[in-house]
Amino acid sequence: MALQLCCDERTKNLIVASVCMSMCMMAVYPASSVQNVALAESTNIDLNVGYYSEIVKYVACILVGFIFHPFYKLVGIKVTAATTILLITGGFWVMIWIVNEAVIYFGYFLSGLGAGALWIIWPMTVMDNSEESQAQRNMGYWWMAEALGPTVGALINYFYFQNVTTISSENRVMLYSICCAITVIAALVATITVTDITKSSARHRPLKQDEITYVEIDEKGQKKEYEADVQVLVGKSEEKAGVPSPTQPDEANAAEWFRRMARTKEFWILLLPLIYWGFIWGYFMKMLPTATASISNRRDMIPLTTLVSGAAMLIGATSWNFVARCFNNTVCIILATVMQFIAITLSILIFPKNAASEIVEVGTAETYIKPDNIYLVVIAGLIGLADSGVSIIYYTVAGRVYGSGTSLGFSVNNNGFCVFYIVSMFAPSLFDLHSYCYCMFGAVLLMCLSLTVGLRRFMH
Repeated sequence: MALQLCCDERTKNLIVASVCMSMCMMAVYPASSVQNVALAESTNIDLNVGYYSEIVKYVACILVGFIFHPFYKLVGIKVTAATTILLITGGFWVMIWIVNEAVIYFGYFLSGLGAGALWIIWPMTVMDNSEESQAQRNMGYWWMAEALGPTVGALINYFYFQNVTTISSENRVMLYSICCAITVIAALVATITVTDITKSSARHRPLKQDEITYVEIDEKGQKKEYEADVQVLVGKSEEKAGVPSPTQPDEANAAEWFRRMARTKEFWILLLPLIYWGFIWGYFMKMLPTATASISNRRDMIPLTTLVSGAAMLIGATSWNFVARCFNNTVCIILATVMQFIAITLSILIFPKNAASEIVEVGTAETYIKPDNIYLVVIAGLIGLADSGVSIIYYTVAGRVYGSGTSLGFSVNNNGFCVFYIVSMFAPSLFDLHSYCYCMFGAVLLMCLSLTVGLRRFMH
């Protein structure tokens, strides 16, 4: 009976993590994609404030990486989840009642605190409630739910913006009010339903000496019978062949966890794909929607790109695991890399060079080929489909590397992503859109090599 209850609790937590993430993304993605154009067309505030507010938001995300672990340990998962989701609404309220730039920055700082914690708590919940053999499958289901959110949110916005050629104040207020309502409901769902399988006070205690064993790992991730260069500390109850699983740290040994992980090359290699995410998502979330306004007078094309990308992520979440079973994760990453290269190349061909920093009159700027809405659909679809595969595999690999230290490990990931996303938000002020695309080529290639070569023993 106790075992069945435990299984039921784990399944419930997986569902809650999926539903809450889906609802939050239903609000966050459409709101973020529209912000720059909404500022330019419905206020007297420059659209570049949208980029700068993202910088403020992700500075807050970095701060979360340092405070999430002790806050979660202190208050538990219910309060952490509810607080995380409610903070996200800070960026919505300030777009409903726009006072000045400073208030927008403050609201996005609050939103950043919530967004940063969001990408720590729910992947952590999925990994902590999954058996090792089902971790990648469950991460795929979670990513499917995450993709469903922006798809539904963008679908609503797409119909709302039908026949709209300029975003008015009324359009802006309605959009962000809906986003606020969805997010508050998600916070209530999390507060009522999510539970800690192992109470916070227990899951962060250091392992006792009789719970510890030293396992020697060779280059292929297998236990050695002879002298090893590196020994990895793991708990007996969590020991998996070839996968280091450090003890879940508390305040006393968090530094020891970092010191031990920093001695492994996998810890540092895991940070390299974060460059890819910073640049790809900076482009997709802010630059692509802004540039869309320079090649099309239809404002419903902005949510359409999010809709197509979300649908592609949803398809990817159901199909990448199938591809991995037929071939392997390395093949998945290579395919995703090719898709991203095609999307970036199309972006260079159809967008004016200055389309990320200003809205130019349609048809007045020089492009390599004649822009068409179908190219926007292809770009959004390829980015969404490719990134869903990369994300499922990356988070699964990261969970295997971090072992039971998921809250600290995913905090590190969150900070790394935020740093590179912030860098991407400076780009429109420093160089043109085409130069940014060339940087994305390098970031995508680095991601591919990091996973297929540097982390290959954790890819299976």
